[in-house]
Amino acid sequence: MKKNKLDGGYSIDFELFGLVCNKKEYTLAWHLNQEMEINLVKQDDVKIEYADKTSILISNYLYETEYVLFELLQNKLVGSGNIKYKLLMPELKQFDYLLKFKDLTGEITSENVSAIIKGIPIIEYAMRLNFDNLKSRENLLY
Repeated sequence: MKKNKLDGGYSIDFELFGLVCNKKEYTLAWHLNQEMEINLVKQDDVKIEYADKTSILISNYLYETEYVLFELLQNKLVGSGNIKYKLLMPELKQFDYLLKFKDLTGEITSENVSAIIKGIPIIEYAMRLNFDNLKSRENLLY
């Protein structure tokens, strides 16, 4: 009998940065808008449902054009009072925010983005993250 394997892989088409910033997300979004000349806008909270019937809400800001995407995600979940999930990415508890970035034109590189966000005074620390090393990476694939 012939056996078929299901490839559960997924393609990642974005870069990911972890940001440490003790300011409110709207303040951080404003600074990113000013420095990167984009327009991050508050979106409805993203809801992720798990197999055990629990769900999480993720606060986010989005800037999207035909070729460029920036998404600012708060790592601490909305209304995480009595649920078992307190962070979007538990293995990245040192980061307050995550910044997803994609540019299909190739004009904006991760090095450019890194230099800009490291130059924003309210950001205490920023680091480009390796998506493949994250255990909770499925949380970013909604």
